[in-house]
Amino acid sequence: MPKPRTIRLPRPALLTEDRLASIHQAALRILQNTGLRLRSPEAADALGRAASPLARPGRPAPISGTGSQPVSGLRLEADRVLFDPKLVDDFVAETRAQHSGRGTVAEPDPHITLGVCQYATHLHDLQTDEIVPATADRLTEAAKFLDTLAPFGVIGKTPGTPMDAPADLQPLLKYKIQALHCRLGKGPVELASPRATPFIMDMAEALGHPVTSADVYVVSPLTLGGDSLNCALAGKSRLKSLWVSNMSSLGATAPIRLGDALALGVAEVVGAAIVAREAVGLPVEWSIRVCPFDPRAMALTLGGPEELLLQWANEEVNAWYHGRPVGPPGGSLHSQAKLPDQQAAAERMAIMATHALFGTRLFVGIGRLSLDEVFSAEQAIIDLEIRDHVQRLISGLEVDCDPEACAAEVAAGVADGFLALDSTVTTYQHTYWRPRLFWRGMLAEWQRTGAPDLRRRAQEMVRHQLKQWDYHLEPDLRREVERIYAHAEKQLSA
Repeated sequence: MPKPRTIRLPRPALLTEDRLASIHQAALRILQNTGLRLRSPEAADALGRAASPLARPGRPAPISGTGSQPVSGLRLEADRVLFDPKLVDDFVAETRAQHSGRGTVAEPDPHITLGVCQYATHLHDLQTDEIVPATADRLTEAAKFLDTLAPFGVIGKTPGTPMDAPADLQPLLKYKIQALHCRLGKGPVELASPRATPFIMDMAEALGHPVTSADVYVVSPLTLGGDSLNCALAGKSRLKSLWVSNMSSLGATAPIRLGDALALGVAEVVGAAIVAREAVGLPVEWSIRVCPFDPRAMALTLGGPEELLLQWANEEVNAWYHGRPVGPPGGSLHSQAKLPDQQAAAERMAIMATHALFGTRLFVGIGRLSLDEVFSAEQAIIDLEIRDHVQRLISGLEVDCDPEACAAEVAAGVADGFLALDSTVTTYQHTYWRPRLFWRGMLAEWQRTGAPDLRRRAQEMVRHQLKQWDYHLEPDLRREVERIYAHAEKQLSA
């Protein structure tokens, strides 16, 4: 039987070329007139200057680069770095040149994969239906559960931060948990503590997945400095590149008008990328991200319709600045729901179905609730069911029709019933998705089987999955991970 082609819909553009050009001009003015606040003595030292402030207010001074020559087009007024428009334009041109070979958007993989967000500080307790702090023991059980989902297309990792460990030790303990309990967990965690960075890099090298890039985040609006930059500085001798981004909030840390917010996002990320490249001395990749914020709730509102639209806009801006075609939007699975409920299902289905139809194939955040504060294994089971629903949708249907064979099949179906035909039996599994969790029978059948509750069934599936866990890290790697962690524990717990 011919394989149906994966469905992919064209996405209408939100931003015209004229609007993108206006956003760029606004970003140039922001960088020239307001600039970027530099709040990192370590970065200032790396730029060849004394601790902040590097120059007296009103006395612009050139900022030295990582070489012997000053960086032309950068100057400092008090603690703000100001940028000459030509320097910014040259940097953008360089970015486009680096991506010039990426002229087409590749046909996406037909299969949807789910990834894990590692930021949760709380977990959903199945026994009490309450939200509880994320501890090392609870995260270990969650990591084991996620590992058992590998055959279902889930990249298992530790889904949160162990809040019962000292702050500097938390990212390393997170890494240890996933390395010991997830077969796909050897890749490193994000560098989140400058003191822990050398130990994370040691552990990653021992596991065969060395850290080669570090994330540097801009503090919106227009501020560079903090742990992410200091982590990059701490590990720069072993890194090959940096990735710079932001997470500005529409109407809170950025203007509420989208064009203005995108201009600010471009200014702060491009400015930070230029400074980070000079301070750390490594090549830089970058992208902007503007997120929705509801002033009435005083919270980011990820998961709603505004996030879908903003993800599209972010992708269009990033594509324009990198000189590449617009690709699929980002695949962040979000919901503001605190427990697995109707809101969580609706918001996550909207994100996954819409973006999958536009070509997105990796969605990060399985089981994630309340933005990224909570991990729920029950929600993860529901997310798998949503994923399978969407996977079936984008897989399409075979629509070939052979007139002679069709007429014969109709004649046989009229005589004996279509359910009795061999073609129905053999084609059924290619036509219909069979849910593991959702109910498809009629009311009477549901009542006869005891009116099963979807949430209870999902919880039972979590318990069943946990019983399937059987992964064990190779003994020599386990000993090395334990050794590195024990050494770090002595150093970082003091």
